[in-house]
Amino acid sequence: MGDATPESRDGNRDLYVAFEVKPVLDSDCPLDEFDEGDDDVVDIRQQLLHDRCQTELTVQSGDAPAASDCGEANVVYSASHIDEACFCAVFAEFDCLPKIVDVNDGVVYVETYLPDRERLTGLVEALKAVTDELNLLQLKRVDTGNADTTGQTVTLALDEITEKQREAVTKAVASGYYSTPRETSLEELADDLGVSKSACSQRLNAVESTLAVRAFADTTTTTQ
Repeated sequence: MGDATPESRDGNRDLYVAFEVKPVLDSDCPLDEFDEGDDDVVDIRQQLLHDRCQTELTVQSGDAPAASDCGEANVVYSASHIDEACFCAVFAEFDCLPKIVDVNDGVVYVETYLPDRERLTGLVEALKAVTDELNLLQLKRVDTGNADTTGQTVTLALDEITEKQREAVTKAVASGYYSTPRETSLEELADDLGVSKSACSQRLNAVESTLAVRAFADTTTTTQ
């Protein structure tokens, strides 16, 4: 085997990220036809090939028994041209492989892995430019090859925090600041960000407060 070409980008994927995406209304996305109606999308397979998006969706009627019970489900194939409003193509631009895990009421749930925290900022900005709404559902560091993406999550709307706050919390997660035991200190994190310890603490506290309020609100809504 010869040396890797300059285009080759082998390496570890250090961050797991899950997004909640609301595509723009005028996009030519194969998922649009399943935004409404009684059909449930139970599995999605997608491939971007050159300028075309190829999608296979396993669809089950909302009034039918569960597919796992009777095996009754339809596989729908769709192919469309990738246009400027295609958010999946944005992931490819950042060397990420998007996995669509669910489609519900016009909202698409996507997860991916990132090689480093710096790439997240650019990915988020590019996604915001081609979506009507973008929320960050989960952000976890991948340790020892074991990506545990289970457990309760809290939605963080990206427009609720500033760019500096997002940079701080992303770097904190990637550096193991929230690991038990912690793998970096607040001082080291502040040095990495190029800010004072108090400024770093304020940014993290702002994000943590936003998440706490959101979690409390979600819990209250659920228990009512």
